[in-house]
This record gives sequence, structure tokens and C-alpha cells, in this order.
Amino acid sequence: MHRREFTKMMGLLALPWPGAALAEAGDDWSAQFARNLEEHPWLAAWGNIERDHYQSEAEVSGNWPEALRGVLYRTGPAQHEAHGWRNRHWFDGDGMMHAWRIGADGVRHEARLVETAKLRAEREAGRALYPGLAGSPPDPAGLSGPDDLNLANTSVLHHHGRLLALWEAGSPYEIDPETLATKGPYRFPEADGGSSMRGVPFSAHPRMDVDGSVWNFGYASSAGLLVFWHIGADGVLLRAGRIAVEPMTMPHDFVVTERHLLLLLPPFHYRPRANATGFLNMHEWRPEDPCRVLVVDKNDLASHYFLELPAQWVFHFGNAWEDSAGIIRFDAARAPDPGIMTDAFSAIMRGEAIASRPASHYAYRIDTRARTVSEEPLVGSDVQTEFPCVDPGVGCRRYRKLVMLSRSGEQPLGHGALNEVSMLDVESGRRDFFRYPDSQIPEEHLYVPRPGSEPESRGWILGTAHDWRRGRQMLNLFHADSVAEGPIAAAELPYAMPLGLHGKFVAA
Repeated sequence: MHRREFTKMMGLLALPWPGAALAEAGDDWSAQFARNLEEHPWLAAWGNIERDHYQSEAEVSGNWPEALRGVLYRTGPAQHEAHGWRNRHWFDGDGMMHAWRIGADGVRHEARLVETAKLRAEREAGRALYPGLAGSPPDPAGLSGPDDLNLANTSVLHHHGRLLALWEAGSPYEIDPETLATKGPYRFPEADGGSSMRGVPFSAHPRMDVDGSVWNFGYASSAGLLVFWHIGADGVLLRAGRIAVEPMTMPHDFVVTERHLLLLLPPFHYRPRANATGFLNMHEWRPEDPCRVLVVDKNDLASHYFLELPAQWVFHFGNAWEDSAGIIRFDAARAPDPGIMTDAFSAIMRGEAIASRPASHYAYRIDTRARTVSEEPLVGSDVQTEFPCVDPGVGCRRYRKLVMLSRSGEQPLGHGALNEVSMLDVESGRRDFFRYPDSQIPEEHLYVPRPGSEPESRGWILGTAHDWRRGRQMLNLFHADSVAEGPIAAAELPYAMPLGLHGKFVAA
């Protein structure tokens, strides 16, 4: 995209940001949550942090391999209550960056709140200022753009030596990888020294290509635009593009193949209303409409087309690959509607159990020559899934092993959260899994390759869990080929943290 087109795009993105919603009067959510917590102690997983900075040596057990050295960076919403206001949605908590450092001398943990412009402004004002996904505090402040709301609370990108905390619809925040101190909003350098992409949304799920470059997208609801980023292995912006989408929706993730970028656009249409009490309520679920499949040519970001699937909601994809005949295969955790986003993650902030129509894992197939798309389940409908990931060594390439959280069998103690870590063979359909005890709620688990090994061989699975009964945070390590045997090593902290979202392991 040329600079003149950049400028035009920035003018569109400068339209009024859809967030200054009708405020709610009073706040009894904190009291409701506290009352429900007494009866259901597992709600501590959605509780609040006690301070801005945590640091501790972990108590280790089991066999930590000498070959496993590095840092697991994670982020997630952590400050759910501040200035007398409890957030109306799980995803509205101020972000906290975590570092689990695994070395020869053991495992150390550190966590620090990301000092966003929002966090600083509210602390200076001494009150909650800004609307969120599902509600607004009294007398909300006016907004100039998405970065006024940026929480830096969703995911992590470690690229070209930089550590970035990511949100859905704003700029990345750069974090010092050693101290976890916040450096501030990050602008990707442009080859000509310009800053045309300043403030353009950069979503929370960038994808690494086989050449070390990074692809990402962003969306601007008021402008009706999807924006695409391509960042070189050296960290410099290579290209950007935009595609008009009407009606706009809320895409969360996407996938990349050798030749294409793919997004699923659910029929959760952006329809702003003057009396809406949060950004989610500016959307309308239309199950009679199709889920649009956007297929974009990586070599020409203006070249694209749409296909159609039945209405569905997808948070996360695992991976995608494309063969020489132009057949694309990818997978996703597919839900029949966005109820988990619109209802369940709001109800949990009042201390009500998660209740929604769950996601199950599906395989998708696109014929780029015939321009057709199909889908079929990868696991039985009795198995719920989320947070899929693969060995980083097979990203954008053919893959077989898929790590995910899951739930099957009896529901654990009524909380409804996922309670298993699974390894799924996408070719054979075989699923091996370890079920966590009822007192622990697992977070996202990642595939960590063994140094020097072939992709998808001799790797580990690394993931955290919240032990609500003992008030502890756990880091567990599994052999990737024997998940069902349980953790081979563990590290335990003397405190617990609110449930987070996504992370990345960076080898030493």
C-alpha cells in the first residue's frame, strides 16, 4: 500500500470510536461476586490481583529436562476490579504480563501489570473512566480512538528481539523482556522511515510465516475495514492492505498458508445503537445468515473472495496448510453461536457459572480453484475444545499433532471450565488426554519442541493451571507423546493468579 492510501486509511480509522456507550448506574457486581465466591470457591480463578508486581522462586518437582531452557511469557486480564468498579466482562481486565523462567537453577516467576494509557488515566482520575465490552462505568470519558481502551491483555508476540503485549483492536505495547516494565505503545518501523500505520489496529493473534516474517490483521468497526500487516523477519513493515467488509463483525483469529490468508467472519454483525451499554451490544447475532470465509492472496492483498459456511462462532484456529493442487486444510474450535463471548464471560464476573453452547473441534477444506468450502467434526460432539496450537516448526505447513484444552465426561464441580489437556492426531482422529483434578483449572498449553529434533517429534507440552483450593499457580510439563501419563515435572508458586489467555515460549 502506498503512502497516499495509508493516509486515506488513517482518515477512515479516525471515525468516532464505537465505545462511548450508555453508562450503568451503581455497581453491585463486586458484592454479588463476593457473595457467590463464598459458596463457590472456584470463582477465585476470576478474582482480582492484590498488587501490581509479583515475583517468586517456584517449588519444583519431577524431572525438568536439561534441554528445556527458556521463558514462557503469558498475558491475560488480571485487574478485574479497581476504583470501586468491577468489569462486566472477563476480557475487560487490565493486562498483566507473566514470565516463567526455566533454567538450570530452577523455575522463577514474575508478573507485572502493563502500564497502558488507560491504566494511567484511570489512576490519575481515581475512578473507572472507559467503557468495555459489556458495560460502561458512570460518566464515561470521551474516546479519541481504540488505544484509549487498549488493555494489552490478550496475547504475546516475541519477534526480532522484542516482546509485545497484544490486544484485540489497538497498538502493541512493548515490554522489557527482562524486567517486564512497560516501554509504551510500539510502532513497527517502515522501510521509508514513515509512521503511516500509527494507531492502526493490530490484533492479538499474529501468525509466523516459514520465512520468519509475521502476518496479522486488525479491524475497525466504524470504518468497515479489515487491515492486513506483513512484517519482515527484521521487524520492519513490508506491506499493508485493507479490505472493506459489510457488515463488519468481530474476527478474533486467522490462519496463514503458503499462498493465502484466511478469516472466518461470523454473522455477528456490527449494528451500533445509541442505547448500547458496551461494544458487544453493538452487535447482532443473525443465525440465518452465513459465516463468510474470506480468502486473501498473500501476494496481492487486494485480491480476495468470499465463501460461505453455516452460521458459527470461532475464537481460535490451530493451523493451516495448502497443497500443490490448491487445497487448503485448517482446523478450529467451532461453536454454534457467540454465547460464550456475549453471555458466559459476562455472567462469570457476577459469580455465575459459565453456561453456553460449547465449541467442538472441526476440520475445514477449501478448494481454491473450484472456490468451495466444507467442514466436518474432528472429535465427537461430546468433547469440548479450545486453545488449539501446534509445534511452531509446522506453522503454515502440513501438520498432524494438535494440542488443545478440552472437556469430556462429567462436568467438574459446576464451574464449566475446560479441565483436560489433549493431544489430537488430526489424521487418525486419536485423542490422548490428561484430566486435571477438580481443584485445578488449566490455562492454555503450548507445544514446545525439543532443541535439534524434527518437527512434531520428542517435544513437550507446557502449561499453567490455577489451583483454587490451595491458592496456588502451577506450571506443568508433559511429554507430548504420552500426555495421558500426566505431568513429568511441575513448578508451584506460593500464590495464585486470575486466569489468563495466551502466551509464547521463547527458548534460551
